[in-house]
Amino acid sequence: MKTFYSLRGFYHVETLFNGTLAVAGRDQETTGFAWWAGNARLINLSGKLLGAHVAHAGLIVFWAGAMNLFEVAHFVPEKPMYEQGLI
Repeated sequence: MKTFYSLRGFYHVETLFNGTLAVAGRDQETTGFAWWAGNARLINLSGKLLGAHVAHAGLIVFWAGAMNLFEVAHFVPEKPMYEQGLI
């Protein structure tokens, strides 16, 4: 339990952290890698991490394409772009 003080008042903050770095079996004893070994600790999760990054890239590309189609659909060549709110 941590307690924070400020000039405005007293705030009680509950945290779930128990003070150890061993979280969900990702410590040195279960993985064989120390905490400073970086991403080597996450070798067993690499498929999930790659899938999450590919899905995120797909969402970004989808959003960019959708916005492009939206702007092209509303574009009027006779009017300047700054009057159409496109730039």
